[in-house]
Amino acid sequence: MPASYSLAPRIEGEMAACSGALGCLEALVGSIVALVLWAGLATGLLFAPRTNVRAALEALRVEYEAITAEQDALKAFVSRVEQLSPSGLKSTVEGGGVGVVGATTGQAGGMGEVRTAYRETVMDVPHYERDYGESFPVNIVNEFGDGVGGAVLANDALSPQVKRAVIASAQEGVTSRDRYLDTLDRERDRLEAAGNALDDAATRCEAVDGQRLRRRSFEELQQRYTRLETARDSLTATLDRRQEQIQAGVAFGWQRRDSESVYRYLYQDIDATYPVLADGTRLLERMDAVEHRLTTALTAQA
Repeated sequence: MPASYSLAPRIEGEMAACSGALGCLEALVGSIVALVLWAGLATGLLFAPRTNVRAALEALRVEYEAITAEQDALKAFVSRVEQLSPSGLKSTVEGGGVGVVGATTGQAGGMGEVRTAYRETVMDVPHYERDYGESFPVNIVNEFGDGVGGAVLANDALSPQVKRAVIASAQEGVTSRDRYLDTLDRERDRLEAAGNALDDAATRCEAVDGQRLRRRSFEELQQRYTRLETARDSLTATLDRRQEQIQAGVAFGWQRRDSESVYRYLYQDIDATYPVLADGTRLLERMDAVEHRLTTALTAQA
């Protein structure tokens, strides 16, 4: 139902129902706000050209904070593992002064401390249950791979070799997240640039629209039409550029991944997998409506 048919009766009802000075004041304020919204919706003044882009930028911000928290957790984990003493072999001297290899020294249960450190750092980030929700065995294998993760799960003693491998795997996790953060930075920059272009095109579109177009001169209507076409060309160029970026894939370091799978993950909680294209399509439809009104006004004067 059009806004002009649904909001106005509600405003009248609220004004009629108020009782008392304070009640009427509250109703008046609420009604004025509703009236402004109703008028804006009816005339198109509240058209938001970058609704999905704005939501996508917020999704990127949340993801960026989560990945940064994971990096900090991995660094804290490395710091704790580095302080652990690995188990090792020692030489003993028995009768006759012959040296033989004896029992292990160091912390025979050191791997338990590794597992505790992992739980208290990597698995303790605020978004863990929301984004992962995995058990310890599943998560550490996913993070470090079958080899290193399996060694942490299967052994009680922390050998020097496993300690080095665990630290190296955690540091690689930090590095890989650096590459991911670079990807998020590039995507944010592209979204902001596209959003600014959408805002500019929408502003120019609104500038050539208006009430009582038939009262404008033929020359002014022609100028408005030309300015609208220029705004459309600029918007089309922005959407074409975004299409090219999507087709090129998303870069992760030296690798490129399918854009659709990446965007479906990043923007799973918003209404559009491709926010720039979604907002751009809505804006093109609005430009079509404005063009129709201008054409109608021009035709009436021809």
